[in-house]
Amino acid sequence: MLSQMGATSHLSPHLTFGTISVRSVYQKTKLRAEELKNHPKAEFSLKAFRERLRWHDSFTQRLYFYPEIAYKNRYEEFDNLYTPEPLSPAKQELFQAWQQGRTGFPLVDASIRQLKTMGWMNFRMRAMCATFLTINCGISWHHGAKHYMNYLVDGDLAIDNWQWQMQAGVTNPLSDTFRIYNPNKNISEKDPDGSFIYHWIPEFHGYSLQDILTEKYKCDSSYPLPILNWSKTRKVNGKIVSDLRKQTKVRLISLGGDEYESAVVAKETVDKYWQYKDKEYQEYQQKLTQTEF
Repeated sequence: MLSQMGATSHLSPHLTFGTISVRSVYQKTKLRAEELKNHPKAEFSLKAFRERLRWHDSFTQRLYFYPEIAYKNRYEEFDNLYTPEPLSPAKQELFQAWQQGRTGFPLVDASIRQLKTMGWMNFRMRAMCATFLTINCGISWHHGAKHYMNYLVDGDLAIDNWQWQMQAGVTNPLSDTFRIYNPNKNISEKDPDGSFIYHWIPEFHGYSLQDILTEKYKCDSSYPLPILNWSKTRKVNGKIVSDLRKQTKVRLISLGGDEYESAVVAKETVDKYWQYKDKEYQEYQQKLTQTEF
């Protein structure tokens, strides 16, 4: 809900269409951070925002060197799993429920309904809905990426399609792990009072958040029951993706060459980024403590 009220910049459409440049946003943000250097929380937030601007341009650069990632799996091991071919009737049913915001998973549905209405949703929800579709529903990222691009007011091919591959578990195969978001766990973390869900799912009016989480609405609400078992699909489909990542890793290491070197650089970049973020957060906590006293 905060993302609708100004907790995010909403500058992405302007960056996409060039009505404002990344450079000008970066420079103004840095100047503002200087003005707020005695306010650790604001300074920390603005620094994180500038890092996102760097990632924005890195995706554009990646598409320039690897234009095929807009439509092709980054690694061939995934070609039988993720394909743009028409969906089977069963998969099409799942896909339509996801497109309509009627999966039975409140945070997924609220986010998709926001997308259809506003042409926008925040990054975390984009990632969560993408993981749900690819991992839990077992539907190729090609279909989800196209849906996003059809609705997003800030749709950027370089960012959108690579992020979909990332959330589908295709990228960075040298890493031993990949993320699968739990939509219901994210309610307590990202929407603890349910305001976002209540705003986009009027079927829940009159129900407490606990009623929603325990599905007590199912007897007399028009809201659908879950279309799948999240834990089961996470285990089964997650293992399929994990095995393909392992196969990719083995091939890359055994063959070496440019593709392997590129994968090594990708892993090192991600690892260093999170190490830097952890260090940055610790410094922020120290400044925050000093300011309080």
